[in-house]
Amino acid sequence: MKSNKHFWYWMLPLMVIIPLIAMYFSGVKWAMELVCPTVNWELGIVENLQLLVILLIFAISLMGIRRKDLKLEKFALGFLAFFALFVFLEEIDYGLHYVEYFKGESNTLFRDVTGSKNLHNMGNNARLFKRSIYPLMALLFIIGPLYAHKIKHSLIQYLTPSKAIVFTAIITIFSYLVPRLLVDWNIFPDGGFKRNIGEFSELMVYYIFFVYLYEIIFEKRYLTRAQLDSIDQEEDLAYEPTQNIE
Repeated sequence: MKSNKHFWYWMLPLMVIIPLIAMYFSGVKWAMELVCPTVNWELGIVENLQLLVILLIFAISLMGIRRKDLKLEKFALGFLAFFALFVFLEEIDYGLHYVEYFKGESNTLFRDVTGSKNLHNMGNNARLFKRSIYPLMALLFIIGPLYAHKIKHSLIQYLTPSKAIVFTAIITIFSYLVPRLLVDWNIFPDGGFKRNIGEFSELMVYYIFFVYLYEIIFEKRYLTRAQLDSIDQEEDLAYEPTQNIE
């Protein structure tokens, strides 16, 4: 694995997640306030890092539309850009965080129309979303990289991330289990997230999808089965031993 992959796939995530968790459980008031402000935990470092990563996903999706050749790829990336923007608006409750903080009001156009601050907290939506996304992540970021090489299909090869992403997936699991267990086992008092202790892992979920999308856009090109076979044939010819002429 190249040194830059080491940095982006496991070093950077650990350099961010471990200090954030340590600050959250430190018992030091200023450190806890940075991670999870008492006035509104949505305004803390964890939430703002989530927003930053979502905006990066939005940006590289738009870049990918220009880089890719196939219309289907362009359409998919356009949809991802739109979806990232939707998730961003959901994360800020359509501006409610800032309206409450700066104006002391609790109304937005979205809340006036729907009666709720966002869609993912309506009914059982949040739980349903998580239950659907976690199996997909396990398949895409753990099972896929380890076993997809056995499937000789061009689309599978194209959509499967590098094995390095397994490290990122392990850190994502770590970012969920460690804070949860520290609270559930009463090892440290909760720093303020309470039932939303999964915010650390949510940051990692956004990050792992960003890394995956970066691979697809900047490091891969879709090749049909015929193109792959053609490349294999050229490599075979290039390494074919020269016959001795007597």
